[in-house]
Amino acid sequence: MERGYHSSLFSLGTPVKFGIPVVGSLVRKVPIEGPVLLLMGPLGSFFARLAVHLESRGANLTKLCFPLHEFGFPAHQRVGYAGPMEDYKPFLRSLILDRGIRHLFMYGDFIDPHRLAIELVREMNAENALPHTIEAWVFELGYVRPNYVSLELERVNARSNLNLPAEFYLDLPAIDDIPHAARDCGIRWRKCWKLPTFIQHAFTPYPIISGPHKLQPKPSYLLAQVAGLLRKYLYRISERSIHKRLLDGTRYTLVPLQVSSDSQVSLGSGYTGMEPFIAQLIASFASYAPSDERLAFKHHPRDRGYNHYGALIKDLARRHGVAERVLYFHDGALGPILKGAKAVLTINSTVGLQALYHDVPTKVLGRTFYNLPGLTDQQPLRVFWSSPQPSDRNLYRRFYCYMIETTQINGNFDGYFPFASTFTVSPSLAVHGIGPRPGALELLQRLLTLARGFATYYLQLLALAFGARQSARRLLERGSQLVLSGLGVEVLMERRMELIDRPQIHIANHGSPLDVLLVQGYFRESSMTTAAQHLRWILPFFAVSARNYGHTNLDHLSSRSRLAGMRHLLRVLERQGRLFLFPSGSLVTPITERVSGSLHVLSRRSGAVIIPWTISYRGFPRSEEACRYRPLRLIVQRLFGPRATILCEQGSLIDPSEFANQNSLSLHIRELYARKLRRLLNHAS
Repeated sequence: MERGYHSSLFSLGTPVKFGIPVVGSLVRKVPIEGPVLLLMGPLGSFFARLAVHLESRGANLTKLCFPLHEFGFPAHQRVGYAGPMEDYKPFLRSLILDRGIRHLFMYGDFIDPHRLAIELVREMNAENALPHTIEAWVFELGYVRPNYVSLELERVNARSNLNLPAEFYLDLPAIDDIPHAARDCGIRWRKCWKLPTFIQHAFTPYPIISGPHKLQPKPSYLLAQVAGLLRKYLYRISERSIHKRLLDGTRYTLVPLQVSSDSQVSLGSGYTGMEPFIAQLIASFASYAPSDERLAFKHHPRDRGYNHYGALIKDLARRHGVAERVLYFHDGALGPILKGAKAVLTINSTVGLQALYHDVPTKVLGRTFYNLPGLTDQQPLRVFWSSPQPSDRNLYRRFYCYMIETTQINGNFDGYFPFASTFTVSPSLAVHGIGPRPGALELLQRLLTLARGFATYYLQLLALAFGARQSARRLLERGSQLVLSGLGVEVLMERRMELIDRPQIHIANHGSPLDVLLVQGYFRESSMTTAAQHLRWILPFFAVSARNYGHTNLDHLSSRSRLAGMRHLLRVLERQGRLFLFPSGSLVTPITERVSGSLHVLSRRSGAVIIPWTISYRGFPRSEEACRYRPLRLIVQRLFGPRATILCEQGSLIDPSEFANQNSLSLHIRELYARKLRRLLNHAS
């Protein structure tokens, strides 16, 4: 993908106008083309679910963890940061550069870690810090509710990418029918994770935002949550008379109040809270509204346990002489209340969008992307009371459809969410994808096969004890095959059918600790190995078994061991005419970066040709990389892990005599494997 920003959520391969994709041609996909970094998500398990989805499909995923804990992330994904916000941007820059991060995801764009991250992404893109564009994606509650979640690049809410002139929307193709949510979010049982997360955050004094906000809870907020739950049921009884008055046929203007600490209010308006907003409306209503109409304030349900404006509203209404015409209530079915309203007045609540949906005239007193001429009332407030202006329905349908198509996902943070249809992982990453974990029957089969593999190994030791060395070698081969199968690994071999009348050194890239089983079970060649140091507690006397098979047990820290190993390998070549090596020397350093000089020495002294094999590993979770030198942990993870495949492809032989020296041979092999591994990725594409 070329360097540059997408201007909206789903813009892959779409025609654009004014830099914005045209509705009707949009592809509802977010392409994942590189490593992903998750910042803070919504309370609950949503980001953990997103991490599982992306990593299982091959994306390299990192979760930045602050002291405000988020559940569900394994150790290999987590990177911690507990420092002050003053040091955050340098830390984040280093992390993005070190891991080549391409996509950041976060919930909300206003808390300090996210605001600073978006600033940093813009700076790094401007200076071309990485060869690709870094994308900062922001999740937010749906602009349309229920059953929607918002996702935009770099900004949401009042700063949304939807802030476009009315002329842009009017120039879009005509829309006859507006889209509806295709699927309900279902039972949101995952909300149970919100409580432990909220409690941990409430007792963790780590500032992520200046001023009060529910994403920065305090211990007192726990009492407010309990109070809000109790009040919900209390108000159902105590406010029945208010609901009867509201729906008695008298015309009313509805005012949906917002959460007192809502960033929409602090960043998207000139109000410092609900109190000055309420005072302004009651004073204006008393002066300019028709005398036979009412003003109805609806409290925000999420603010129920934190604030109560009853006394303030009652006092202001009495002072302005409209006490009988001003109502204040907390709960109720919003649809019927909106349909019955003459008009809606809001700072910038998404209730305004619902009002427009029901064709109710709406006026906005703050800043928001839907406050457009032709959509919302643009008259002075004093005029609005008597003659609110309805929306242009042609404009509304174009606007609404574009908003749904470019920023809204039919899903829920705690219920159903269409991960597969929203995020498409690049084929170059998908080769690392993993399948489902084994069911009960498959797990039982694996356990039985693994037990047979270990039993075969111990039978091999018994054969050694009785001097049956050839039988012991065959048993070791069979045991290796059974263990790989019991660990859910299928091995595919693609050999070339050609006769070679010279000694052979088979080489391959080294990418898994299971390669020791691969060499014995499928290549069936003598080799040099350090496995005895790591397997002695799981496979006792493995050094003896390996030596009987023809392997050289290497202590990589000992120069004497390395020299003795070279001599042994030369004897193997003289006696058997074949051996197998991983010339990179370790799991840490790839063959594209290092080829041991021992390969050149062995081939020159023995006159051997080199047979290169390319090994590709499919379906292995990235979490297993942390188990490279922990065999017991690897066995457990593989036993319960998804099926995996190891594909071994034989390449054309290399004649070392055609190269002037060790360096030229080493360079040729490194470049050869670089091309082969790139070809594997391109083939997957």
